[in-house]
Amino acid sequence: MPWSQLWLLGMLPTAAFAAAAQRLGPDTGYAKAQCLDGSPGLYYFSHGSGDGIKKFFIFHQGGGWCGSDTSCLERSKGALGSTKSDAEQMDFEALGNLKFSRDPTTNPLMYNWNHAYLRYCDGGYYSGQRDEPKMIQQSSIFYRGRYITEALFSDLTKKFGFANTTDVVISGCSAGAMRVFAHLDALRSFIPGSAKVVGLADSGYYMDVNMFTPLKRYVVTEQNATGLLNQECLKTFEGQEEKCLVGSVIAGYLKTPIFAFQSRFDSDQRSCEMGPLCRLSTSCVKAYAGNLSQSLEKTLQHPHGYFLDSCVRHCSFDNLAPKDAKGIYPLQAFATWYGGGQANYSQEFMYPCPDCCNAGLELTI
Repeated sequence: MPWSQLWLLGMLPTAAFAAAAQRLGPDTGYAKAQCLDGSPGLYYFSHGSGDGIKKFFIFHQGGGWCGSDTSCLERSKGALGSTKSDAEQMDFEALGNLKFSRDPTTNPLMYNWNHAYLRYCDGGYYSGQRDEPKMIQQSSIFYRGRYITEALFSDLTKKFGFANTTDVVISGCSAGAMRVFAHLDALRSFIPGSAKVVGLADSGYYMDVNMFTPLKRYVVTEQNATGLLNQECLKTFEGQEEKCLVGSVIAGYLKTPIFAFQSRFDSDQRSCEMGPLCRLSTSCVKAYAGNLSQSLEKTLQHPHGYFLDSCVRHCSFDNLAPKDAKGIYPLQAFATWYGGGQANYSQEFMYPCPDCCNAGLELTI
């Protein structure tokens, strides 16, 4: 199995000289920062250098969510619900995620920043705020993602000089990117007011699909997960608060700038959000992609930005680095936008486009 898939599934690579694990549970002063199974929340940290020592890239691991008692119980027994088996070190380079690259050519903005990788182990987009564990089949299940979030920023401040940060990029992939969309404005409040803060959401712009409403509602109700959601959105959707977890819904409410790296033919949305008949129909896939593209392009205007590609992918890895029509890579586009330059990039090819994922292909339209 390639590193990219291991990373998304929570099976994490290690190395002799790598980012060190920072544990956040009761034993380290964060009483409620616990995963589903009660093990401590955890992040991995790699120090920046040069003019990047006061800048932080904070990445949220993806991996879906649990939307029922049974699924949360099962999730608690694996890597996406527990940190019991986590190693003391992680090799960020081996993740196959270019956002962690220390090569300035590959990662022009953040190559020398402090890098933090927050493990996803709460099953509720890092946002549950239930003080007492829930008993499910004689097992105590903890819904405490909000407390892991708070502990992360507190720990970064205690250990790594976060109080003096000048620049922060809040990022994630898949469910981690959904977290960025849903909570970016709230996360801004944990960061010094003088710092420049933006979001970088990879593969998190989902459409509002009815079939997932009950599963998301479970997160909001059973995990008590409204505390980090956008307050204006919550007022608009009173009684339907789960909608404020959906990227295409919440994006229009964001005040903190966000840059989306998104495929119009996202493979996860094709396999999960579209029905079985739709995903087998080229015309239906194109229609879904058209709706997603139109929504994203309309919503993510100034001060936001986006790189919208036609690669059939979910999340970005070394071998999936699409370019736009001018040969610009996503992280180059992000750096340009961050510096006040061009905000909108698009790779406009129709489905299917097998060459759209080819990093070596110069695309022209």
